[in-house]
Amino acid sequence: MTLGEKCRSFCGKVREFFGREKVKEGLRVALVVVTVVAFLAAVALSAYSIYAFAPLKAVVDLDAEMQTMTGFGASSAWIYQSLGREGNEEAASRAVEMLYGDSGLALNIFRYNIGGGSADAALDGVWPYNGEEFDVNRRAESFFVTENYTEPADFYDESNYDFERDAAVRGLFAEALSKGNITKVVFFANSPHYLMTESGVCIGKEEYVNNLRPEFYEEFSAYLLIIVDALYETYLKDLPVVPTVYISPANEPQWKWGGEGASQEGCHYDAEVLARFYAVFWGALGAYNAEHGTDFRLDAFESGCYEFRHSGDNIDDYLEEMSKYAYFDSLDEISVHTYHADTSKAIRRKFAAFLDENYPDLTVAATEFCEMEWGEFDTIKSGIFLAQAVLRDITMIDAAEWSWWLSVAVGGYNDGLVYWDEDGTRDEEIWVLKRYYTFGQITRFVDEGDVRVCCTTSDPLGWAGLDIAAFRKPDGRVVIVVVNDGLAKDLRLDGMDIFAGTTVQVTVTTQDKNWAESALVFDGELPLEKKSVTTFVFG
Repeated sequence: MTLGEKCRSFCGKVREFFGREKVKEGLRVALVVVTVVAFLAAVALSAYSIYAFAPLKAVVDLDAEMQTMTGFGASSAWIYQSLGREGNEEAASRAVEMLYGDSGLALNIFRYNIGGGSADAALDGVWPYNGEEFDVNRRAESFFVTENYTEPADFYDESNYDFERDAAVRGLFAEALSKGNITKVVFFANSPHYLMTESGVCIGKEEYVNNLRPEFYEEFSAYLLIIVDALYETYLKDLPVVPTVYISPANEPQWKWGGEGASQEGCHYDAEVLARFYAVFWGALGAYNAEHGTDFRLDAFESGCYEFRHSGDNIDDYLEEMSKYAYFDSLDEISVHTYHADTSKAIRRKFAAFLDENYPDLTVAATEFCEMEWGEFDTIKSGIFLAQAVLRDITMIDAAEWSWWLSVAVGGYNDGLVYWDEDGTRDEEIWVLKRYYTFGQITRFVDEGDVRVCCTTSDPLGWAGLDIAAFRKPDGRVVIVVVNDGLAKDLRLDGMDIFAGTTVQVTVTTQDKNWAESALVFDGELPLEKKSVTTFVFG
């Protein structure tokens, strides 16, 4: 057969195949499907273009009050024990000013870590502190003098405590207070003193095992109250404005806090166990306040996350167990950590709906978060990640306060606001990353007592990458913080007619700018630079 004959034969078979009725029907169906898919894609692209690139509108209702803010903070854990030592004064002072001073973040919440004694020499060479991978900075000193211990009653005796200890942390605490911005102090314990634990150390021998011995519930309560009162008497009670004092006995109780790989102080509590301990602590707290004229408050319960994870005890299990006790109705807030939620809107909606249905009167404090990845991300992407987490906690779960994890870290991991070169191996002793500046776009402008007011946008799907929150100050000024995770655009702002023609102060952070200041005359629109966090102050 010639080549031409072969071609004609093949073409004939092709025509015969496509001439079959079933094949023709399949082609018609495929054509319809392709047409529908193309149409839907065009509609989606058009809708996306409208939302992402068309002028956006936000509507502020200054009369629709949401939560009253209590402020922003960070933790003193770990690195303060080194940074506060003699010889580091210059670096320490710079770090404290950058965190709590007016030229820095102006944080007003200080989270003071009460160590469980894991730094005691008696635990040198003991598991887990004998592991090469264990970070010595995560061993925390205790004010209780272990050598004085003979029986549980010794924890009630104030003479068994040495309040000259923990000098490095106390020194930085005092310096932070001297800045005049701190209005709330949270004294938090990751673990009870190791003499009170089942494992004999500040971590569980096994995963997910309750480590506070039940017979020490009252002693642990007394231990915390004695320590907090001593610090209060020394550093707080004589300040011009005395900060509100909270005591947080447990931290992320649902995590395993035990077994191999343990790297810091921590204590697991089952939901029922923690609720029962809080009942004991609540009684001791009330009695102590009545006897000493103090107003210390319980911070409960530092949930490791507010996501419903479907394994072990979840946040709803802890709240259900706590609600069985009378103290629960007297709590003025619950504290949660933003881990696992990250920037997820779906997780926040689910948690908010859960609270609205079951605990509508609870105020939420978001008390810990960091970007849990190795490295140091000095990018606007990382900065926007933090700003989105903050604004979404504030606007979606009505968080009245928000705190980052480590105020000072040593680098290599995304857990710090300020970084310190502990080993002297870098050119700069103190440095910050972009998240420091995007956090400051919020902390430097939103103060305790400011009221968040309702603010909605014309971008309900969030395709334009916009997050916005509006706050009304007691003096009538209004602060609007906008995260723009997209291209440069203009934002039409309605509901702010009283400020028409007035000068608005503008501060913006982008990849190339940090807290860059300018001003504009408000004509109903706000300019947003690409990939930016911008703060507008009206009035």
